[in-house]
Amino acid sequence: MKWQGKGVSEGLAMAQIHLFTPKLPEISRQPAADAEAEVAKLEATLAAAEEELRGLYETAKEKMGEQEAEIFDAHLTILGDEYSVREPIIQRIREQKQNAAAAITDQFDELAQMFRSLGDELMAERAADAEDLKQQLLRICLGCGRQDLSVLPGDVIVLAEELTPSDTVRMDTAHVKGIATRLGGATAHSAIIARTLGIPAAAGIDGWQTEALNGHMAILDGADGTLTVDPTDDETACYQSRKAQADCEAQALEAFRTCPSQTKDGISLEICANIGTPQEAQQAMKYGADGVGLFRSEFLFMDRDALPTEDEQFEAYRTAAQTMAGKPLIIRTLDVGGDKKLPTLELPHEDNPFLGFRAIRMTLSHPEIFRPQLRAILRAAAYGDVRVMFPMIGSMDQLREAKALLREQEQTLQAEGVPTGPVKVGMMVEIPAAAVLAEEFAKEVDFFSIGTNDLTQYTLAVERGNAAVAHLYAPEHPAVLRLIAMTAQAAAERHIPCGMCGEAAGDPKLAPAFVGMGVNELSMSPRRVPAVRKLLSGLTMDECRQAAEKLLHP
Repeated sequence: MKWQGKGVSEGLAMAQIHLFTPKLPEISRQPAADAEAEVAKLEATLAAAEEELRGLYETAKEKMGEQEAEIFDAHLTILGDEYSVREPIIQRIREQKQNAAAAITDQFDELAQMFRSLGDELMAERAADAEDLKQQLLRICLGCGRQDLSVLPGDVIVLAEELTPSDTVRMDTAHVKGIATRLGGATAHSAIIARTLGIPAAAGIDGWQTEALNGHMAILDGADGTLTVDPTDDETACYQSRKAQADCEAQALEAFRTCPSQTKDGISLEICANIGTPQEAQQAMKYGADGVGLFRSEFLFMDRDALPTEDEQFEAYRTAAQTMAGKPLIIRTLDVGGDKKLPTLELPHEDNPFLGFRAIRMTLSHPEIFRPQLRAILRAAAYGDVRVMFPMIGSMDQLREAKALLREQEQTLQAEGVPTGPVKVGMMVEIPAAAVLAEEFAKEVDFFSIGTNDLTQYTLAVERGNAAVAHLYAPEHPAVLRLIAMTAQAAAERHIPCGMCGEAAGDPKLAPAFVGMGVNELSMSPRRVPAVRKLLSGLTMDECRQAAEKLLHP
């Protein structure tokens, strides 16, 4: 039997299946007989959960590092949020006469739905955090025993509906050889932990729920997302051969964490990392990235009931800059709006949000949000090589207005006596108009960064999150590639760097062609850095140009 899902953590594993399907008793909807007694039960539950989370934080830090432990710090923040958790639950108990368990369930279900409605994959998967907290609170409130993965019968591939952060931190990582889930995706906590620990993982494995698979031998391919149950002798022999080859390749990659990024004939490149939190800068350094090509600053704004202050943003950017120890840190200004709504900002409903009020269009219209972010970036530049880039630029007026705001805030900070540092200014090239006018834009910026995700969907008129047209979404389409080549050529003529931070930058089939077109900085998931560096070190620039020519003119 074989199931096809989506690979979220590369690698191969062969072990027995361990089904993990923890369940809580059905929640009673019996109205509260004594509301104050239910409130007292809630308070005791919250206190016990807080203590448990602090223990999980320490366990996660010890087993997986401080970065992975941050999720439980975030859980503590959510738990301590009076306006999103405690007060609404108490209100449900006192005004709607719900019992404590029912009130917890409904409030956290509402929170999870809010995350899913944001229309962003990462935020949708933060719903798993709300679900995790709900399960933890209900288990304490109802006095249920905990089912976890701390004790396993041997080496296993865990098969589950979904794994929460609490499940993964309690997991016996010495015996978990693979993870396969029905729900989740590449940014789910279980996938992040799997990549951190080098455990093969797949999501979207569906249809197994009706099968009695516990204890059956299986092969998991974390690259293509396949789970093969009861493999044949030929399938087993193929796995063993591929696994031996993969182990050799992994060993060979170790040297490419620290060597220079360059082609075989010595042309220097920059292989950088994409990150979403200050803590992920540690991963960028761990895998030897030449810098951070994309810091997605919007994650500082999500999952909270108030906008981050200037000081909060400054601390996050400074932490990342100091972690990078002098290597470039490129911060993309707030890229939300349209399909990615901020809970703290009322944005209009849009029938076509991908073409709507988002990114630079939104921030220029809300200087009360934009100015503090620009000030925080300028302040953080005193602690490292901090650069800024503006997303979704489509006109010269937008770029010049954003640059003027940046310079205005720089002058204000200097007048206030606040230390700042020099900040290079770049722009995302993700709208076809920006690529077509790249020659003009190149006169106004210090660097380009090509966002292949949006550039592809806008060029091909294919929404990248729409499964019905997913087969039409192709970064290797000649039209997309020619826009990339135009952009790189314009940058070369003005002697400014041209980077790329979309997912295609880390694609081994495309990266050589991008370099051949003139892209000299590729930014990707930190773990991909050594492999792409190794690939490009074995190719001459002429070979990269030949690869580009084949794709540009198939």
